[in-house]
This record gives sequence, structure tokens and C-alpha cells, in this order.
Amino acid sequence: MELLDAIESRRAVRSYTAEPVDAATLNELVHIAVQAPSAMNHQPWRFVVVRGAPYLRELGILAARHARAHLPPESPLAQHLADAGVEIFHGAPALVLVCAEHDEPQAIEDCCLAAMVLMLAAHGSGLGTCWIGLSRPWANSPEGRAALELPASQVAVAPIVIGYPAVMPAPSPRRPPELLWRTGSGAMRGQ
Repeated sequence: MELLDAIESRRAVRSYTAEPVDAATLNELVHIAVQAPSAMNHQPWRFVVVRGAPYLRELGILAARHARAHLPPESPLAQHLADAGVEIFHGAPALVLVCAEHDEPQAIEDCCLAAMVLMLAAHGSGLGTCWIGLSRPWANSPEGRAALELPASQVAVAPIVIGYPAVMPAPSPRRPPELLWRTGSGAMRGQ
């Protein structure tokens, strides 16, 4: 798959088949993810890989409970979570949690770049992904950190579920980008 095709056709997948994603494939995706740009080449990313849809369902119950307790009731996300049967990890067979060593400058941004590279690589391999930002506060909570065995030095940045898509969503319309052009004409103000 060509890069531009992958960028334009990648979608957030929220429905997965029961087919597991093997460890070798997940390992390969992480190795591709670390090719992302990194400020000063610090490479502050760390990866927690969780496999198994039943285990992810259990973790998803905990994450959804945490989100329900901390979201304002009027929030659209809280209304979405009002259904006790909602699966926050969408029945996916795997989760890759991109974490940052929190003392590194630009660590969060670097991890976001690695996460996007991972999602594009997964799409190019015929897999679907979805960034589950709603689960990040739980992953960084004492309960979530314990469940995920997350070291104290790491901060969860990008919880990404991965699996084989049961349904590939249609593209969402995109608004035209707003461009604010600046030119270098004239002297800088204030000097």
C-alpha cells in the first residue's frame, strides 16, 4: 500500500473479528513505530502490549468504570458510557499502550508520533486500529497502573487497540484546512 493511500484510507476501527493478532506481528508493528521522529533522538517511548480479547474486556470494564466516575454527566462521552454493555476496547484482540518516560523533554509528542506510525503500519498490514483516549486516565490511575503493571517512571500516552476489522468504516468528511499564511516581508515588530 502506498503511503498516501494508507493515510487517506486509514480509519478508526470499532468492530473486530475474533481472530487474534500474533505476537510476531505486534512486535513488528512496534519495531516500525520506533522509526518515528524523536526530539533530540531521546526515543522516550515504551510499549505495553496486551493480548487476548477476554482479558481486554476485563480491563475495559475497569477503564469504563473509571471514566464514568470522572466524566461530567452532561458529556457526550459519559452519555455513550451510560450503556453498561459498552466495550471500551471494541472487542479487539490486542492493545498497544504507547508510554512516555515522563522526564524526557517532548516525550508526549514523540509518543504521539510513534503511535501514528504504528497505526499506519497496522493499516498497511490489513489490521485495524483505534486510539482509545477515553481509557488513558484509567491507565494512568493507581488502579490502571497496577492492572497494567506500568512502571512508576512511565506515563500512558496512546492506548491503541489492534485487530482484524469486522467492518471497515466509511470515510468521515473532512473540512478544508484553515491556512493562515505569513510572509517574511518587513522588519519584525518590536525590534
